[in-house]
Formats: sequence, C-alpha cells, structure tokens
Amino acid sequence: MERFVLLILVLVSSLFCRGQEGYRINGKIDGISGDVLYLVSDESGKPDTLGTARVVNGTFEFTGKVNTARSAYIVTADQAGVIPLILENTRFMVNMNGHRVLVKGGEQQEILVRFNKLNMDLLQVQSTLQQEYNQAEQSGDQQRLKALNEQFEMAIGNARDKEEELLREYADSYVAAHVVAAGAQQLELDLLKKRYALLGDAARRTVPGQAVAALIADMERFSEGNVVPDFTVMSQTRDSLSLYPVKGKFKLLVFWESTDLSCREENVNLLDMYQKYHLRGLEIISVSRDSNVQAWEKAINTDGMFWKQGIDSSGVVFDRYHVQTVPYIFLLDEENKIIAKGLKGNDLRKSVSGLLKKK
Repeated sequence: MERFVLLILVLVSSLFCRGQEGYRINGKIDGISGDVLYLVSDESGKPDTLGTARVVNGTFEFTGKVNTARSAYIVTADQAGVIPLILENTRFMVNMNGHRVLVKGGEQQEILVRFNKLNMDLLQVQSTLQQEYNQAEQSGDQQRLKALNEQFEMAIGNARDKEEELLREYADSYVAAHVVAAGAQQLELDLLKKRYALLGDAARRTVPGQAVAALIADMERFSEGNVVPDFTVMSQTRDSLSLYPVKGKFKLLVFWESTDLSCREENVNLLDMYQKYHLRGLEIISVSRDSNVQAWEKAINTDGMFWKQGIDSSGVVFDRYHVQTVPYIFLLDEENKIIAKGLKGNDLRKSVSGLLKKK
C-alpha cells in the first residue's frame, strides 16, 4: 500500500512539473511550405516576438514559457494570415485549412471559443438579414426595412446579454478581461464601466484588465466640469488650427464626417446657430476625420460652414477625445471646460441660447 501511495505521489508530482514546463504549439497549415511563422504578443503595446518556427511539410511547432496567460497570434512574415490564441503553459493543436482555423488546448482558449461563438452567430444573423434588407431596399419596402433594422438591433441586444452572462460566469478569467478590453474603444463610458464592473479581482489585475481601468480613468477626464486637452490639426487654409487659441464666451467642438448624412443635417442647425449667436460670443470649431480632402472641402462649401474647420484624417484627435459616433459635440466655456456633451438639434440650441442669455 505504501508503495502504491508513493507511486501516485510521484505521478502527481511529475504531472504537476510537466504542467509548469511551458507551452507547446503543434500546428498544421495548408498551402505554405518553407515559410517562417512568428508567434507574437502585443500586450505591452508593441509587437513582441515570442518565437519563430519554420513550416516543414505543412507542419510547425512553437515551444516556450509564459508567466501568465496572455493574448498572442501566429503570423507569416508578410502577415498574410493571422491565427489568434490565448497563450498559457499547456499543449495546443492548431489546424488551418484555407480560411478555417481550429485552435484546441488551454482552459482560457476554450473559454474564448464560447465568446467567439456569440460573434459568429451574430455575423450569421447579420448576413441573413442583409440579404433580405437588400431585397427590401430594391423594392422600396420601407416597412420591411424598419422591421429588419429592429430585428437586427434585437439580435445585437441578445448577443450582448449572452456575453454579459459569460462575463459573470468567467469573471475572474483572463479571457473576460481580454474580451472587455477588445471592445472597449467602441463603448460609451457608462456601458464600459458596467462591463468592467462584471470582472473579478483576478481579471482586473491582468494586463487587459489594467488597460480597461486606465481607459476608464482617461475617459472620465472628459466628463462635465473638466477641461479638455488642446490639439492641433490642419485647417481649411492649410495652416494649423488649435482649440485653445480660439476665443469665445462659449465654444462648440464638433466632430463630424462629410459622408455621414446625420452630420450634414446637423450642419444646417449649426449654421443657423452660428448666424444667430456668433456676435454674442459663440465660436464653432468643426473637426472632420475625412480621408478625402476634396470631399471634405466640398461639404464645407455646400453646407455654408464658414466657421473654423480642421481635418483629422489619422483620427488621432477623435481617439484622444474618445469619439465613437458622429456627429458628436462638446459644449465648452471660454476656459475649455466641458459644460455638456453629446447634444445636438433642439437640445443643443436650447443649451446655447440659455447660456448666452445668462451672459
């Protein structure tokens, strides 16, 4: 009996040590031979090559060790194909056939598969509805178009609810933090804070968990009562345009795009407000993220936007201000402090009118 117990202890110890040895990724990939593959992680904010492997007879292998779970991806030198995975010290099997990729192995990877299935299901619904939408659009069936839009919005809501259920189920996992971080830039502050609140302490301590916390802190800098940062973009006259040098009792900082119909409609409202209130101290600074300068200038001239115009083709200012949708407007005081944000139409007009009456 003692020898039997000792044998069990040796086996358990052996398995435990083997689990700590590191990761091993064995893969099979069609259509590539002799090429070098790279195992890369960019959790630090820049690509970090963890290993290289040459494809021999359609197979490859990576080995190594990580301190904690981390997101990574396998990529060719020309980045023609990318295989994402959650790397941890275990055995992985990767099979890539055409556009189909299968990754097996690792507890975190299996959790990620469940999250990814929600996205795949939503994409399938979108594809099906898109076909019906195109048909309804061709026939001019407005009632059907409205119903299809409502159906897709419902599908998005259902997917979001299911994702939140998974976040609660795996609240302390690395993957939960990874999923929240992956979509963080597309969320408004309140919704992001709600999703972050679902994470457990262990998930919050991960690299993506800390990144979400830092993003929330930065987004809160753009709350009412805070001073927004200055920026410099190219103006319509090809010189520089910055926010702080523009003087006015109140300022409207408008983020827009010339190709967006709702932005063009809001320009009509802004033109009317500028004509009525400019001499009373209102300034407007519009910043577009158009990539086509000619289209941007044509829209400015067509809409009669004779206030200050800047273009942010790279989207740096949009990202700095955490702008996800357009048009998006900040109402600022003369010291560039946020009075209100996200207003447009009559709500914006009433706010500006009321402020100028007080002045």
